Amino acid sequence: IYQAWADPASRLFFYADACARKGDIAKMEAAFGPVIVGEWSLATDNCAMWLNGFNDNLPGFPRLPCKYMPCDTREAYHEHLINNATVLNPNTPLQGPYGTGMSGPIFNQCPTTRDWKKESSGDPKTGSDWIHAPPEALPHHDDTDNVMRNLARKKINAFSGIGHGFYFWNFQTELYEPSWSYLQALDRQWIPTDSVNFKNDPKIASACHAEDEGDFSCVVKSGQKEESVRNGLRYAIYQTGKNTSETDQQLEEATGDELIEWANEEFNAYWSSHRLDGVTCDFGGIATLDFKNRTGSDDDWVTDDDEYSPIIVVQGYSTAMVVIVVVAGIVLGSLAGFLLAMHCSPKFNKRIRHTMLGHVSNSAMRSSMALDKYEDYEPVNF
Repeated sequence: IYQAWADPASRLFFYADACARKGDIAKMEAAFGPVIVGEWSLATDNCAMWLNGFNDNLPGFPRLPCKYMPCDTREAYHEHLINNATVLNPNTPLQGPYGTGMSGPIFNQCPTTRDWKKESSGDPKTGSDWIHAPPEALPHHDDTDNVMRNLARKKINAFSGIGHGFYFWNFQTELYEPSWSYLQALDRQWIPTDSVNFKNDPKIASACHAEDEGDFSCVVKSGQKEESVRNGLRYAIYQTGKNTSETDQQLEEATGDELIEWANEEFNAYWSSHRLDGVTCDFGGIATLDFKNRTGSDDDWVTDDDEYSPIIVVQGYSTAMVVIVVVAGIVLGSLAGFLLAMHCSPKFNKRIRHTMLGHVSNSAMRSSMALDKYEDYEPVNF
């Protein structure tokens, strides 16, 4: 069960999708008997090199730019390469032969999985920072460990909690790909060492609590075109059998907030009713999961504080603040330069005495400008 070929989405989408697999597994267990899930990974993109074959990829993939890392140069790795004299030549761009897509070394840099970035909006459900960010996150912006650890717990909860176990793809990969390598994921502590006996780990046992309890709402993403929202709403209405000639007319007439509110209601109703059957909150890419604010105490379940809570990254000062600081710096710098010149340059001091500043009577100001005492000052007529 893979998520690597899903469209870019928020972390909450991947969390809910992982937990929703329980419904599929439960149905298969009831129909056929014990189910062992295989294979699966923690990847949320298909950037890993040659994932779809040698120098190949599916058309339209990867959906987002990939991160790159130095290629493996082990001799054993070279032996099975086709045309290795050119493919791994560190001084060449991407070389053929190609399939329907492209994935391979570029100047000795190999594509690898993107980093997950902390959400600067403070709202993990948006996913906008991860989708629009560069593929490699700065260390203090990198949230990959958190996302992968939570995703692993939810997948293990679904696969071993409802099914009878799983096997992971793979125990080892050529490049450093912990989202595809079981040993590397263990080393990063994304997957617990006792993942088979997950009930001994309360964080895994309760990993899908929020999803199982329906603590999410399926809502329209902000900034969607009304026609796209209307098409998604039409799909939800038809799937639930609510379509009539009257609703068709209302669909064409609904606009603005009225259309969004109606879509939110129908999207959430359809998703809530069918999420355990594997239905996702997508509706053509215009919907997303919204984590509801919890009330009361939840001492009966355990999860990470940073799993759903806001994650705020300081973006820097606003433009107005920068302008204010720059102007203040110029003013203070000019004043400091003026006072220094008054004290160090007799000629400059003399010229200033014969200006309006020479009439200043405040003793502190006269002292700071190295002027004679006011009673000793000889007025200058202008």
